[in-house]
Amino acid sequence: MDKTCLKEKEMPYPRVCAHRGFHVVSPENSLPAYEEAIALGAQEIEFDLWQSSDGVIVSCHDADLERISTGKGLVIEHTYEELYSYDFGIKKDEAFKGLHIASFEDILRLFGKKAVMNIHIKSLDSFTPLDDAVLLKIIELIKKYGCEEYVYFMCGNPYVLDALQRLAPDIPRCAGADSRNGRPVYDIVDKALKYGCAKIQIFKPHFKFYPADYLEKTVKRAHENGIMVNIFYSDREDEAAQFIKAGCDTVLTNDYRRIANHLKKEGLL
Repeated sequence: MDKTCLKEKEMPYPRVCAHRGFHVVSPENSLPAYEEAIALGAQEIEFDLWQSSDGVIVSCHDADLERISTGKGLVIEHTYEELYSYDFGIKKDEAFKGLHIASFEDILRLFGKKAVMNIHIKSLDSFTPLDDAVLLKIIELIKKYGCEEYVYFMCGNPYVLDALQRLAPDIPRCAGADSRNGRPVYDIVDKALKYGCAKIQIFKPHFKFYPADYLEKTVKRAHENGIMVNIFYSDREDEAAQFIKAGCDTVLTNDYRRIANHLKKEGLL
């Protein structure tokens, strides 16, 4: 994994993004999951970031620890030492017993410039700002490893998108879907335009709230405005192919190898 990948703005489309790494095999948001995805040829990996109570940026999807580790409570309520003491592998498989939480610096040190990074900045809800200091730590780490041109930020929280536009205008942003009580709130293309985002990330579970032509119209409108389209997510070969044919630029998947192989076989990658 010594070869440097293409920069975000140079990486061709369409792409398959390894959501939380290749986590049908390895624990999600773990160093093994990222390593396996990149070794299999993933052009892009996705992961989620929180800050520990003592200021360390760590990779974990859920706000709460219980589903994916031996810890309990919220990630943000624990020190990094406490988070590191929990087992983040045993709930996936006995073979991963003893796996530690990954810090953002771990990810950058091991995989920076090896794949484009879709960095999902998490917050407890979509309508509460994050402190600038948290975002600046993330930005400073990206700069420390010279990865500014190999990453982009993804977030559904408009306050975070606004802050990122102010604090790191040269790092691309992706407008994620947000919701209240499970229902979408904002038009995602309008949101991308408001916060100067280069991409949108459509949330498939919201499809039930939209008319049948929502995907077609949203992709068309995004592309007319020079905005690329991610879709979260597909683990079905036929569905992933349909999304690419519909004009989606990047399909996120939990099963990178199977979906990428199918799309290549169909001549879609």
